[in-house]
Amino acid sequence: MEITELSEEIMGMSSSGNKMYWMITSEMGAENFELRYVEMPAGGKSSYGSHPHEHEVFIVKGEGMIKGSYGEKKLLPNMAVFVPGNEIHQWINTGNEPFGFICVVPKGAEAQFKPKK
Repeated sequence: MEITELSEEIMGMSSSGNKMYWMITSEMGAENFELRYVEMPAGGKSSYGSHPHEHEVFIVKGEGMIKGSYGEKKLLPNMAVFVPGNEIHQWINTGNEPFGFICVVPKGAEAQFKPKK
């Protein structure tokens, strides 16, 4: 068993400058998925694009939206989003407070954003 807590030690930064906390990782023995907590500042957003892996996301705090070829969808706490692999998308903080969400990705996906030890 492994237990982690939000800390600077497990924080990486996305290519868009958003905080990405690697809560459960393959280095701990997770064989299939990795769990992250992502936090975007007010006005923050992710890059607009796609990648081969899927996302499972649960909104924890703040207000945001997901933008894609299907348009824009508002996101609030307690909502969940499934983004299939290769689907164009962008996460956007539309509020005045941090926008935080739990994000599950396949093992090894986005490993380049893990903190350097």
